[in-house]
Amino acid sequence: MTMTIERYLKNNIDEEVKIVQLSDKNTFPLYLKNKYNFFELTILNYKCIFAEVLDQNSSLDQLQKQIQKIEEITNRDAVLLYKNVSRYRRKSLIQRRISFVIEDKQMYLPFLGVDLKKTKENLQNEVKYFTASTQMAYLYFMYHKDEIINMTDFSNRMGFNKMTASRALNDLHKLNLIFYEIGGETGRSKNYRRINDPEYFLKGKAYLRNPVKKTVYAKKTPIHWQRAGIEALAGFSMINSLNHKVVAIDKKNFNMDNYELIENQDLIKDMQLTEIQIWEYPPQLFSNKDHVDLVSLYASLKDESDERIEQALEDVMRGESWYTG
Repeated sequence: MTMTIERYLKNNIDEEVKIVQLSDKNTFPLYLKNKYNFFELTILNYKCIFAEVLDQNSSLDQLQKQIQKIEEITNRDAVLLYKNVSRYRRKSLIQRRISFVIEDKQMYLPFLGVDLKKTKENLQNEVKYFTASTQMAYLYFMYHKDEIINMTDFSNRMGFNKMTASRALNDLHKLNLIFYEIGGETGRSKNYRRINDPEYFLKGKAYLRNPVKKTVYAKKTPIHWQRAGIEALAGFSMINSLNHKVVAIDKKNFNMDNYELIENQDLIKDMQLTEIQIWEYPPQLFSNKDHVDLVSLYASLKDESDERIEQALEDVMRGESWYTG
């Protein structure tokens, strides 16, 4: 089955796709080895875990816990590989943003911004949140409001391959957040720029996703970090800071083996540990200070139910040109 899937992914996404059997299965507990065959998938220069589903009797809640365990063990995104799956289960996987590929040529890879099915659908009607790469593109234009840039320069600036850059720009364009003019030496280059303030933020904020992939607690603070969460908000506003440090790091720079993680809830409350937020993208990418950028901070806290946090965020953003116009 993996040969069929590899050929499908090469034809539709990336000619350099590679799927290889995972060399060391002993890192997984027995119950996972009984439920999955594990492979390493390299797609668009991104390595993740391909887990072929052998037992479809797990509930969705059990499935999410199993995926979380796989991702904790490998420190990589996990993609489920199915030979076939019911329409109901496929819909449920999408609703829970669980990545999958099905042998009958359907896939859902939200961490890459890929959602391809047999029938073409209107992307704009489907979008609920930005993918990580699209959010990075949105933030780039947020903080470079007067810049006009083509796809090649944008991909170089962001460190994206051209396919990822093109997809991110297309997503923003379809949402009417950026527009382009044709120009360049060949007369065929698309030169992009964003719409004006405050519409850019007001339209885009509905699609912002929480950049925090996971939160852990450790005795040791990472070397390269940005202040984040309520700790960062306290630096902008009158809200009280916490009694412990809150920092953000890129998921690519986090290795659980380098930290003594604390999971006991009583110890977390009693010890002044470092709260480490593991982000989907580099938190320092859009900030040259010791704290994360304001829009990413907003995205990480916007779903908090504490009215004090909501008010503090509102007060901080009210002074920004992209918020007030």
